[in-house]
Amino acid sequence: MNTIALLTKLNRQGILTDQQLLALSDLHLEKRFSLHVELKTCIYVGVLFILAGFGFTIKKYFTQLGDIAIIGSLSVCTLGAFSYCFLKGKAYSKEAVMQPNMVFDYVLFFGCTVYSLDVAYIETQFHLLADLWVDYLLFSSAFFFYFAYRFDNRLVLSLALSTLAAWFGFKMSPDLFHFQQYHRLYAIAYALLVFLTGSALHWYSIKRHFLDIYLNFVVHFLFVALVSGVIQYKVFSFYFPALIFCCALAAAYALHAKRFLYLLYAILYGYVGLSIVVVDILSGDPGVLFIYFIFSSIGVVGSLYVLSRKFREA
Repeated sequence: MNTIALLTKLNRQGILTDQQLLALSDLHLEKRFSLHVELKTCIYVGVLFILAGFGFTIKKYFTQLGDIAIIGSLSVCTLGAFSYCFLKGKAYSKEAVMQPNMVFDYVLFFGCTVYSLDVAYIETQFHLLADLWVDYLLFSSAFFFYFAYRFDNRLVLSLALSTLAAWFGFKMSPDLFHFQQYHRLYAIAYALLVFLTGSALHWYSIKRHFLDIYLNFVVHFLFVALVSGVIQYKVFSFYFPALIFCCALAAAYALHAKRFLYLLYAILYGYVGLSIVVVDILSGDPGVLFIYFIFSSIGVVGSLYVLSRKFREA
């Protein structure tokens, strides 16, 4: 029995999936395969290293380099990247646009990020807006939104939404689920704003493929805010039923759109919220809690595995 016949037999017996059969057959026949994803990942990592190098150089040697050299260099890089995009980019379209080459998206992302470094350095050194410096974030967010839609760039759209979140007052913190009350309400307001914006643009058929970017930001900000409310107020609050309701909505959307990622979010965030309540109720019985976490975690992992296979087969 030759190799292809053996692989086909294993596929018929259910040992190999159709995707595995195709991949192994291509390898055996020495067919060409795409490195597109790997190359794009390498380019993205390279851009991040360049940006990290810029940041490190500015932080360590800004006194020796001088303001003019730093601002001039960053401005030249920014203008160069944007000029390249306007010269090479295709005309605007409400639909998805195929980029002229593989590096185009990353040149635009590089330009937007270097622009951020430039603006941050200028404000740090000269305090042009003083206490109103946060308005830079709102302007920059609008600036990134324009470039994201003009050049059909998901990376820059994520940068725009992240910058908007920073304008709302959010930043990376190890205490992810320990919001102050006003932060929690701001997170819910931010999630609703992003959801309404993304849904409206999707409704009017403007870059419909961007919807997932919006929804990912909505899910994480909304669920983290609700889970933090459950941590503070436990089951007797608005936050617990709101969390369960939102998890149900996310699961329903996942089934409707056939997107397993949102079902994963719903199950994991729902499990965290439910476990907080269970711990509060059974706090005096560590033995029962131990049994709960053992069996519930096994159940969650098992259900995710089964559901992921069903989604792949659908």
